[in-house]
Amino acid sequence: MRGRTITGDPETRDTLHRRRLDREWGAALVLGTAHGAQHFLSSLLPPLIPILTLGLGYPLWQLGLLVSVYSLVSGLGQAPLGVLSDRYDRRYLLPPGLAMMGLGYVLFGLSPNLGPTLPALTVLGATFTGPFLVMTAGMVVAGAGSSAVHPTGYPMVSSNVREGRKGRALGIWGSASKLGDTLAPVSVAVLVLVLSWNRVLLVLGLVGVGYAAALAAVLSRGVIETRPARARAAVEAGEPDAGDAARAALADRRSFVYPMLVVLLFFVTRGVATKGVRTYVPTFVTDVYGYSLTVFGTTIGPTSLANAYFSALLLTAAVVQLAAGELTDCYDHRKVIVGLFSLATVGLVVLSFVRLSPLGLLVTLLVVGGSIWGANPARDTLVSDISPDEWEGRTFGYLWTFTQALSAFSPVVIGYVADVASIRESFAYLALATLVASAAAALLLSPRVYLAPEPTSATSD
Repeated sequence: MRGRTITGDPETRDTLHRRRLDREWGAALVLGTAHGAQHFLSSLLPPLIPILTLGLGYPLWQLGLLVSVYSLVSGLGQAPLGVLSDRYDRRYLLPPGLAMMGLGYVLFGLSPNLGPTLPALTVLGATFTGPFLVMTAGMVVAGAGSSAVHPTGYPMVSSNVREGRKGRALGIWGSASKLGDTLAPVSVAVLVLVLSWNRVLLVLGLVGVGYAAALAAVLSRGVIETRPARARAAVEAGEPDAGDAARAALADRRSFVYPMLVVLLFFVTRGVATKGVRTYVPTFVTDVYGYSLTVFGTTIGPTSLANAYFSALLLTAAVVQLAAGELTDCYDHRKVIVGLFSLATVGLVVLSFVRLSPLGLLVTLLVVGGSIWGANPARDTLVSDISPDEWEGRTFGYLWTFTQALSAFSPVVIGYVADVASIRESFAYLALATLVASAAAALLLSPRVYLAPEPTSATSD
């Protein structure tokens, strides 16, 4: 959204300014709920894995394969969706993508009914039953739908919020994702008390489809800008050709090529750290500390308490992203990233080598979660600044595709280190990943690597 000067009497200027702010924050909240819905649906399967293991007898590696299938399809789909996002109205991409996610879980939930009609498949001595094949198909559909969210959501935030407020808007976007991550296991834990696991997925999948329909209705009102930059430039008087910025970005490699290569290194090493933290923090807390807690005569076992620590980490990440959005709008994005990832490195080193009290462990985990995910608004604003408007969708799409593909090995490697050494030692490798990510962000402070644009005033209208 390009800033324009509002002329007229002071009362009129104030009224128009308030209306613009209302539109900006309204757009940020609507798009944030879409990101939260994606993460909510993405996080439904892991809480059900223990139930599926006991109830269906599938080995753990097969159930883990379902998560890998989802992640792989989601990652591979983001690059082509980024190209589509830069060419077509995003309201025709984002709601259908979320609807596909919901339908994928509906298909997964129907696996006990549809699966027995399919023959089993044997690959390299491993047998995959008919119901499991239906589950896999559901994850393929859900992953394909998920791939639409990042390439469409980020550029829509940029299109609807002025430069000086983009960090706060992206803070809402990122915070909503962590709230979705946290709400998913809570919803599953409550619903499995009254419903079978497949009915839980049927219900929540249909909720996802309903949300997608509601989002489509909101976006069709035209209040939120959903058109790509080239389409806006073609119909709005006085707007420059969107291709001008793209051509200018290639004229000096420090404007796009060099910084995007460094950003890719940051994304991948950050992805290694975040996947490791998300996968192994509950195991780390359980195996290394094994804390339990008795409250009013009720004992909370090590596994439950570890999940409580992990939920606190995710909630802290959600809150910190809102505050970090404010920092992003006030300070250099690169310095915010370097500072927070340096803090994350310290926290992971402490987890790796220091024996902590229950309170010290909680505080350290909150620091790690808050700093790793708290850097998201600065990270996303930086990518938006580097990318020309015409390329923003595909830039985020390609970044996430490469990140998902190149960091997918993280849980496997960290798990292997934990098996042959210890889970504590494996966290030292996560600290190394955050250190490299921090160094990559620091490289962007050099004008030889990145020719940063002039800062934009947060109050310009």
